[in-house]
Amino acid sequence: MHPTVRRLLDTRDLELSLLAGGPSERMTAPISWIHSSDLADPTPFLDAGHVVLTTGTQFDPVSTTPGAYDEYVQRLAAHGILGIGFGTEVVQGTPPQLVTACERLGMPLFEVPYRVPFIAVIREAADRLAEAAHARDTWALNAQRAISFAALRPDATASILKELSRQQRRFVALVDVRGTFSLTFDEASAMPALAEEPARTRILQEAERLIGRGQRSSSTMSDEAGHVTLQTLGRRDALRGVLVLAGAGPLDSADQTVVTSVVALTGLALEQNRELGRARGLLRSGLLQTLLEGNVALVRRIVQQMGGELPAEPVSFVAFAPPAVARDALFSKLEARGENVFFAASEGRVFAGVTATDAPAVAADLARVLGLAAGISEPLHWGEAATGTRQAGQALERAMITSSRDGGDGAASVVVFSDVAERGLAALLPHGDAVEIARTLLRPVRDHDAVNGSDLVNDVRTWLEHHGQWDPAARALGIHRHTLKNRVALVEKLIGRPLASVEERTNLWLALQLE
Repeated sequence: MHPTVRRLLDTRDLELSLLAGGPSERMTAPISWIHSSDLADPTPFLDAGHVVLTTGTQFDPVSTTPGAYDEYVQRLAAHGILGIGFGTEVVQGTPPQLVTACERLGMPLFEVPYRVPFIAVIREAADRLAEAAHARDTWALNAQRAISFAALRPDATASILKELSRQQRRFVALVDVRGTFSLTFDEASAMPALAEEPARTRILQEAERLIGRGQRSSSTMSDEAGHVTLQTLGRRDALRGVLVLAGAGPLDSADQTVVTSVVALTGLALEQNRELGRARGLLRSGLLQTLLEGNVALVRRIVQQMGGELPAEPVSFVAFAPPAVARDALFSKLEARGENVFFAASEGRVFAGVTATDAPAVAADLARVLGLAAGISEPLHWGEAATGTRQAGQALERAMITSSRDGGDGAASVVVFSDVAERGLAALLPHGDAVEIARTLLRPVRDHDAVNGSDLVNDVRTWLEHHGQWDPAARALGIHRHTLKNRVALVEKLIGRPLASVEERTNLWLALQLE
């Protein structure tokens, strides 16, 4: 047991007697060492958590004022000293003024009899410190053994962290690379404050900062609620997450030893999970290629042997184009849907086969949560997977263009292929190069409108919508046909090409649709 003033008083061989400060919390605080000093101000040579033994030579019975006793005790209390032991009959008995000052300031004061040497008190504390250190070392060894056994379970990462929480009686969590709590355990209800959003938000912000640095590191956070330690997991530039531990106080050396082993085991488990996930991803990609070749029976048989089922027909394919940082999150979300979805990556895109009635909800949910544009094919059979992935890919391209145009509001677009088909062939053209060509073609007309306050773009669009017929177009615009002719001629001059041929009119019409 760790030495405290209360335990020293309870040691019968020392024959110590308490004179003041009995109700103080210092009575049960752990003592880190006992030091003897007769200096009027020994604090430069002491640390918080120490106990001072003195014979009182610094107190002259004649010249020392009551205020000097108060100042002496105040200095020790402010420095974090836990108690004062006064050796009697060496110079004098315990001064009543010292007893009064200690009682007033809540400083434990005990009397050490003349026949008990100070070294005996110090040795008792040292023995208890050694016993406490040995107990902590034994605990650390047993804790590491228990955590090692936990690492052998199928769900290694979760088992390791749950056992760590039980052994250290702390809140333990894993923050993934997306900055979210992927696992949390509080086997001893150590940090109820972490159930509140502000505390969890501060921890996530600090974890994101550590992950953003891309290197192995740690940090600590302390407030009135407790002490939080964060440690990155994984290799430099390949971090897998952040380990979070929270409790009433900081980690001691035994705690740190256990945490070091947990960091190694958890990092290994996460790497193994990553490799296993990579293998599953390669298998899925192979199955998707087999589907695209039309061998549905083989794919269905393999999926069944893996303990799953292909979603019921008719199915729709949903296409995504996730950036590297969002790929793992997308896979996790899709895996969480179990047998309701078959998904695989192919050529930078992720295709998910879903029962047709569920496809819109799946796409909308992932677009909202992950901010990814999505394209949905028409309802098809598994044997039409090649058609389904093509349709989903074309719808995805339109969704990505729509999302980029909407830009700042953070919305991700979901487009169904049937909507693309209804718009005709022009809907399949909006690639980046085509859009830029359209903008270049119309830029002189836009610039002219901006400078002169005209609306030539709308005039020529209305004319093309009326198949180049002057009278219907002029009536729609509310102008004379000759005025419209002059405006179209000006457009021809600005874009540098006549609009007499079907080819040039088609180019201009497509440019108006794409811009």
